[in-house]
Amino acid sequence: MTTSNALLASLAIIKANWDYSQESYVDNFLPFFLDAVKSAEGPMSAPAAKVHIRERFGIDIPEGVLATLSRRAVHKNYGRRENGSFIADPSKLADLRDLGRQKADYLRKQSALVNELVKYSADRFNRTLSIEDAEDALLNHIEEHSVPILGSVMNGAPYDARPASRSSPDTEYVVNSFISEVVSSMPASFDHLETVVKGSMLAVSLYLPNNSELGKRFDRTSLYLDAPVLLKALGYEGDEARAAAKDLLALSRSAGAELACFEHSVSEVRGILDRSAGKALHGGFNGAHRRATDAYFASEGLSASDILLLSQRLEEDVAALGISIQERPAPSRDLTIDELALEEVMESNITYSSRDTLLNDLDSLTAIHRLRGGRSSSRLETCRALLVTTNGGLTRVGRSFFVKEGDHGWPPALTDHHLATLVWLKKPQAAPSLPRRQILADCFAALEPGGRVWDRYLEEINRLGSRGRASENDLMLLRYSTEAQRSLMDRTMGDPDQVTAETVVEILDKVKANILSPAEHERDAAFAAASKTRAALDDAEESLRDRETSLAAEQAAKLAAEDRSTTLEARLARLETAANNLREAATAKSKGRAALAYRLVLIFCGAVLLYAVAATFLPDGVFPGWGKPAVPYCFAFSTLGASATLMWGGSIQGTAGYLRRVLEKQLEKRYLGKLGG
Repeated sequence: MTTSNALLASLAIIKANWDYSQESYVDNFLPFFLDAVKSAEGPMSAPAAKVHIRERFGIDIPEGVLATLSRRAVHKNYGRRENGSFIADPSKLADLRDLGRQKADYLRKQSALVNELVKYSADRFNRTLSIEDAEDALLNHIEEHSVPILGSVMNGAPYDARPASRSSPDTEYVVNSFISEVVSSMPASFDHLETVVKGSMLAVSLYLPNNSELGKRFDRTSLYLDAPVLLKALGYEGDEARAAAKDLLALSRSAGAELACFEHSVSEVRGILDRSAGKALHGGFNGAHRRATDAYFASEGLSASDILLLSQRLEEDVAALGISIQERPAPSRDLTIDELALEEVMESNITYSSRDTLLNDLDSLTAIHRLRGGRSSSRLETCRALLVTTNGGLTRVGRSFFVKEGDHGWPPALTDHHLATLVWLKKPQAAPSLPRRQILADCFAALEPGGRVWDRYLEEINRLGSRGRASENDLMLLRYSTEAQRSLMDRTMGDPDQVTAETVVEILDKVKANILSPAEHERDAAFAAASKTRAALDDAEESLRDRETSLAAEQAAKLAAEDRSTTLEARLARLETAANNLREAATAKSKGRAALAYRLVLIFCGAVLLYAVAATFLPDGVFPGWGKPAVPYCFAFSTLGASATLMWGGSIQGTAGYLRRVLEKQLEKRYLGKLGG
């Protein structure tokens, strides 16, 4: 196992120890000391524990800290001290957590992360990394980009020492690109990386003087933010940078620090905004000397007037962040330093884009010197004034110029990363997302073309256009395409010396291919979709035709049925009319016959009665004698009829009418039967 591999796993264990106990920073390392004690057959001395921990976990713990850990172990009843060595109580050690198992678990997660880095490097950049190189690159990334003071953990060097990078710039770019992909595609791996970063920040506590005072609050100390930090806090360099900066400011304020900035820093920010507005007004943000602010304004689509409005309300926006704007303290003869010598040192050790920026930094360092009254304590919390910057070179110059002279116990300037680590150690739970946001802000910033790379790139683009090797559309694509900018960084790894005419042509070809390939895919997909749609339309039209034919047949059948129904209804009407006519004819005929029969009956009855009367009352000679025998019968018939009429309450006429109606019905049935037959 490599040292880097062991150390990465150990840093994750430190974070786990903090989550488990959160008693004190030194207690985070007590499990490592006790692990060494368990491995010993007898008393454990500090030098022996140091060797064991370094070989097993890759951490070089100072012997003074190990002596403190030995006393902490006695205090917690894990054993006793005798002659400077620690003698363990075996019964107490039996219940300790197994660091070996914990380390193996983290090594598995780490192995997955390292293997993905190796694969990513080969697939995206055609660059072969060994497992050892990938482990070193990850550790170096944590040290150089996320927590710079981790160098003290590796080398046992004093705080603020910054050793030379052990990874090449190309490898650093690959790691930054990899982490920017991991955050979305491999969240579990990114969580492990964040755990390692937090562990590294906790490990810093061992190498700081008076680490027992890390939790103390600031005492009448102001943090002065320089222009680049203000740009981040205002959100003018992207959302990731703003989130990390705002976390830092909130955490510092909660620890009792006052936040301020100098007027000349605000003027420097305004100058940057005004230059960005000028670029937006005259051709866009992708001209020469492009800054991170230009890239952000371009991504947000801000116009020149939008940026000028930001410039006009700059003081209000700074105040809204809780940052007071202050004048530089007036020069004092007693606090005068050799500014020309300091300027010389700055110019020779720091690369500045303009002399104005150098003078602003010079004014900031001298202002901090005067605010401290020419001297400061050795503690951050009581140093009275501190310049917070993004320029690591400026912090080194400030340390060498002011601290080494013996007047200042704490350097006048500190990077925002250094400060974030120290402030985070005061209250790790107050801003748990700060390390994650720092990682992302650093990675995304590293993937943006820097000023020198971009200027060389523009030179080659213009040269390509002047030689007629690229059309206006090609030049626009190279200048403004996000794909072109990412390809530029992937191709050059941020090295301006790699920007050549051939590089630009390769980028143009790649961007065109990447643009045309999706377009061709979309075209083929559109053709396939159109063919599918046409086939569906043909099927629909055929189905519609079948449906129309079916509807026509149904309509014809319906019309034929309606015709048949009309014909049947007409025939039925005719039959009903004929039946009515027959019924009327039969009724008329039956009534006529019944009336005739009625009259005949009346005549007959009258004749019978007349006969009976005549036969009874006329003399014999008048009426023939042969009719006399019928007279009784006639009277009997008349008497019977009269009796029936009296009995049933009718009359002769009514009875005759009844007989007439009965006769009509009988005759009607008879005639209807004959007519129907």
